[in-house]
Amino acid sequence: MELEFIARNTELTDQQRALAQKKFTRLAKYFNAVLEARLTVNQERHRTGVEGFIRGKDFEVAASAETPDWATSLQEVVDRLEQQASRHKQRLTSRKRPREKGDGGGWRVEVVEAESVKRGSPQVVETKHVPVVPMSVEEAALQLESSGEDFILFREAASDQINVLYRRRDRSYGLVTPEF
Repeated sequence: MELEFIARNTELTDQQRALAQKKFTRLAKYFNAVLEARLTVNQERHRTGVEGFIRGKDFEVAASAETPDWATSLQEVVDRLEQQASRHKQRLTSRKRPREKGDGGGWRVEVVEAESVKRGSPQVVETKHVPVVPMSVEEAALQLESSGEDFILFREAASDQINVLYRRRDRSYGLVTPEF
């Protein structure tokens, strides 16, 4: 993360810059891409004011603190920025939806014997309950790749539609989407 320093009525030493850079790097984990990071230090008589600002791809956070000690002000700003970033990241990543009554939001899948279909009387060989989880197509492909299953049933996070991603015989993937 490239940190921009602005000092008013004071000079920042290399040690102070290195400390600030070190403390701000722990905030990078909350952002997909940091577009701008700025630290403003303002010295007035016996008070040192520190303002921090980080703008990322998904959201931006800002905080300020004013104490007699520069390091204490910096630590307070970093703590506040981390709290805000954590809260925003949690809002972005959580996809909590109210559970539907009944079967808990899953579907029942039945496997039919191929020979019984040819005879004209399909016979169920296996039945299993499949939870319908909200995720993107890329996440579903990764989960299907890591599991030994032939298909995955999921709710597309963007469109809220039920989709099926399946593994084809040539080891590529097929996607079944509903059309209304």
